[in-house]
Amino acid sequence: MKKKLWMTFGPVLVAFIIFGFILVDPFKLFDNVSDEIITKGATSMSENVIQGNVIQENALKTGKYVPFFGSSELSRVDAFHPSVFSKKYNLDYTPFLIGRPGTQSLSHYLDIVSLGDHLKNKKVVFILSPQWFQPFGVNDGHFGGNFSPLQAYKFALDNQQITPERIYAARRLLSYRVVQNDSILTNILEEIAHPKTKSTVNNVAARIAGSVNLHILERKDEVDSKVILTSKQERIDKSLKKLPDKLDFNEMDQLAEQEAIKKTNNNPYFINNKYFNKKIKPKEEALRNSRPNMSYGDSPEFADLQLVMDAFKRVNADVLFINPPINGSWYKYINFPQKGLDDYYKKSSEMIQSQGFAYYDMSQYNQTPYYLKDSIHLGWRGWVAINEVVFDFMNQPTTTNHKPTPQDFYQKIKHAK
Repeated sequence: MKKKLWMTFGPVLVAFIIFGFILVDPFKLFDNVSDEIITKGATSMSENVIQGNVIQENALKTGKYVPFFGSSELSRVDAFHPSVFSKKYNLDYTPFLIGRPGTQSLSHYLDIVSLGDHLKNKKVVFILSPQWFQPFGVNDGHFGGNFSPLQAYKFALDNQQITPERIYAARRLLSYRVVQNDSILTNILEEIAHPKTKSTVNNVAARIAGSVNLHILERKDEVDSKVILTSKQERIDKSLKKLPDKLDFNEMDQLAEQEAIKKTNNNPYFINNKYFNKKIKPKEEALRNSRPNMSYGDSPEFADLQLVMDAFKRVNADVLFINPPINGSWYKYINFPQKGLDDYYKKSSEMIQSQGFAYYDMSQYNQTPYYLKDSIHLGWRGWVAINEVVFDFMNQPTTTNHKPTPQDFYQKIKHAK
C-alpha cells in the first residue's frame, strides 16, 4: 500500500520539493553569471536575454558593455556591424544588443525601467526605426511576441509615486491582449491607470499574488541565465578579417561600398540580392505605388518614445539617439509621400534634441545608396557611419543636460492606443 502511494504521489512530492528548492535557492546556486554567458548574451538577442534582467544587469556591472537598444537591424551582422567593429579594434566598449524583430519603444521602456539604477550615469545607444511609427503604433502580435512578464510586473509593483508617465504607461500596456490575458497584472495596472479609484480587497489580493508571480519570474530568470543557446559570436569572429588592420573610417566606408555594390547588382533599389529575390521580387509589381497615403508623422510611438526618454532621465543616462535613413529608391517606388517622412524626422528630432539628448540624424542619407541592406534595415555604409559617431560619443566624457518633459505632455494624449 505504501509503495503504491509512493508511486502515485512520490513524483509529485519530489517535483514540488525541487521547485521549492529552486524558488527559495537557499545556497544561492543561481546568483552568478559567467563571463562566457555575458559574452554570448551580448550578441544573442534571444528571449531569455531580452525579456530577462539578470544577464543584462551583470553585463552592465562589468563596465565593459554599452547597451544598444534597437530592433531587427541589430541582427544584420556583417563586417561593418558595431559588434565586429568594437572587437576588431579592441575598443574599451562592447555593444550589448537589446532588441529583436518587433521590439519598439514600449518594450524597451519596460526593460529600461526594470534595469533601474544599473543604467545610472551610463552611456547608452538607442537606434530608432522610422517604420516603428505606424499610424497605430506597435501591433498586438509584435508587442505580445516580445512581452516580458518579468519586466511588466516589476513596473506594476514599483512603489514609486504615481505620475502622468506611469498612468499613461499603464493605460498603454492595458490596451494589449497579452496584458489583458493576465488578470493579476491587469488588476494591478488598473490601480495605476486610474489612481483615484479606491483600493479594494481584490486589489490587495492582486498585489500579493503579483509579488509571488514576480518572485517566481525572477527565479526563472536566474535559472535561464545559465544557458544561452544562440549567439552571433561565430559570425562576428569570421567577419573580423574583412576590416582594415588599422582603424580608418574612410577606408572602411570604401570597403563597405565595394561589398554593397557586389551584393546589390540584381535590382535598382540597392537591396541585397538574396533579400530582393526572396522578399521583394515575388510581389514587386503589386507594391508599386502602394503607399500613397502613408505617414510616419502621427503615431502612438511618439508617446512611447517619450516614455523611453523619461525612463532614461530618471537614471541620468547619457543616451545617443540614432535616427536611420530610409531607402529612398524603394520609398519612391512604393510612392511613400515625402511629407510623411519629413514630418517624422522633424517631430522626432525636435522631441529628442529639445530634451537634451545626443542625436544623430541620418536622414541626409535617404537618397544615398548602400546605407541600408534592404528596404528597411541598416547595413554596410550605414553601420560605418554609425560606428564613427558612436566611437566619438564613447570617447567624450559622460555628460547629461536633460530638460523636463512638457508638463502636460501625457494629459494631451486622449487614447493609449
